[in-house]
Amino acid sequence: MVKKTVVLYFLSICILAGCTDNSNGESSNNTEPSDNNKASIKKESEQNDSSSDNEKIKLTDLSGNSDFVPLQNDKGKGEYKIQDLELDNAGVIIFSPLYLEKSKEVTIEFQLQSNDSVNRMTIGIIKDYSPDSNLKYEIEKIYSESIDDKLKVTYTSPEDSNYSICIVGTMAAPVVVKNGKIILH
Repeated sequence: MVKKTVVLYFLSICILAGCTDNSNGESSNNTEPSDNNKASIKKESEQNDSSSDNEKIKLTDLSGNSDFVPLQNDKGKGEYKIQDLELDNAGVIIFSPLYLEKSKEVTIEFQLQSNDSVNRMTIGIIKDYSPDSNLKYEIEKIYSESIDDKLKVTYTSPEDSNYSICIVGTMAAPVVVKNGKIILH
């Protein structure tokens, strides 16, 4: 009986020792980054905050439908109403380009109607997009998070150009984008 207790105690210590090495989510083969590596990781993440270093998605890599939606200026005040739209997984909705001068802001906001309680949404920007072109465009991600039912994202242009805001379907089930608008500041 004493042998069994000692063996169980020894196994418990081994298991606990193995678990404490994995408490930060890394496998036991990985080691903690040195202070120099931590600094470079921080610098990389700080660099990703600038719009030119955001992750890009190739429009041709998306397997869903790609829909171009013209914007309707609401009362000529730099506010464009977005019609209610359905978005499928891996689909993309691309809005007509808006000309932005350097450092100007554009905001997209909308409500989401879905059967799921939380959905992942990706908002992107395509520079100089033309729906009639056969060019291979890239979507610059400016937002990709889980949301409940509302979303408001603002983008600041890095240079004078035409920019198309797009919504990429990165959720499991289709959703409806409702009560949306794009606002130029």
